[in-house]
This record gives sequence, C-alpha cells and structure tokens, in this order.
Amino acid sequence: MQEKPHGRFLKTAVLVTFFVLFVYLLKNFNIFDAEGLLTDLHVMGDARFVKLLFVGVATVLLIFFVPVSTVAATAGLLFELDGILLITVSGLFSALLSYGLAKIFKSDASRWVEKIYRRKEREIPLEELYEKIKEHGFSYALFVRALPFMPFQVGNLLFGVSSVTLWDYMTTTFITVTIGQGITVFLVSMAADFMAQKTGTVIGLLLKGLYYFGIYYIMRKNTRTEEKEELPL
Repeated sequence: MQEKPHGRFLKTAVLVTFFVLFVYLLKNFNIFDAEGLLTDLHVMGDARFVKLLFVGVATVLLIFFVPVSTVAATAGLLFELDGILLITVSGLFSALLSYGLAKIFKSDASRWVEKIYRRKEREIPLEELYEKIKEHGFSYALFVRALPFMPFQVGNLLFGVSSVTLWDYMTTTFITVTIGQGITVFLVSMAADFMAQKTGTVIGLLLKGLYYFGIYYIMRKNTRTEEKEELPL
C-alpha cells in the first residue's frame, strides 16, 4: 500500500527536527559526556529554571541512548532526593516521545530493535517476547521493563512496535523509573556524603539489592509458570 502524502510529510518533519536538534547538541555541547553536560547546567546555581532545564536536557539525552542509570546518578549528585522527581519526569517524557517515534517509524523501529536484540544470544526470542507482551499485557510489560539487561531506550522502541497499550506502557515506565532509578538517586545522594550518611548509604544498597532480587523472583516465577503450562496433561 502506498504511503499517504501527509504520512510522508510527518516522517520527514520528524527526521529533520531530530537531525537539527542532534547537530545543535553535538556542536554546542558534548552530549557524549552526559554527566559533564548535566553538571554544567547545575553550575548555573539556583537559577529559577535550572531543574526545568535539567528535565529538558535529560529527556533529550535519554532519547539519544544515554543510559538512564547515568542520568539518574547525575540527578542524585546534583539535586539529591529532588532528583527522584526529575528522573521520573524525564523518563516519562522520553518514553512518551520514543513511543510516538516508534509508532510513526514502525517498520524502521522494528528492524532496528531486531538488530540490537539479536546482537547477543537471548533466552527469549524476540518473537516470543512480542507474543508474551500481547498475551499478558501489563504484568509482562512490567517484567520486561524492569530487566537490567534491557536498555531503557531499546525498551521504549520495543514497546512502541509491540501491541502493548499506551496506558500499560506509561504505567510500567512510571513504576520502574520511580522505584528502580529512584533508588539509584537515593543511593548516589547518600554515598556522595558517605561519612555523614553511612546509614543512608547502607539502606540504599539494601533497597537496590531487594529491587534486583524482586526482579529475579518474578523472572523465576514466570519461568516455573511457563514450564507448568508446557507439561502434557
């Protein structure tokens, strides 16, 4: 089926916008040094809109594949516990934009996700992953989103080309970013002043350990459930 003219125009407009934005960031900022860039913003001191600027820059960095844990750690160093709100908002904005881009460029995004996903040997084939998301919806999307081996931006595009609903997608993103990366912000903000925050640092480490244990538990539970379902009657 031939693509409609307005569809081609929309894709061209989006591509040009992101290309111009990328060139601008590359020319005026060292976007590959995410921590340095975000720290430069903080040097502005108590400027009225510094947190708003941080959210905007962090959102763009996450879209351009900067690891969410790096942005979260920087938020913890610069804004301490306020960084939990900042990384949550940045994560939600970038996730929403990436989801929209994946819908607009669905065929291209599908090929890209497939290429990245199959670089390594995975226990779950990509086709099976899509099928499980379609079958289980929110619960499996939450499980996939929490997996530490799934880069944030890759997950955004993967969900964008899957059958998951926008509500389930944004809800799972909110939960995992707020809890998972919120713990990172808490841990880094405590560890930055370790001598005065020894107890807080230990609590942060315990929370991080419990978070990953929870992911492992859910993974094992899903595996056992699938094995039971495959047993012959």
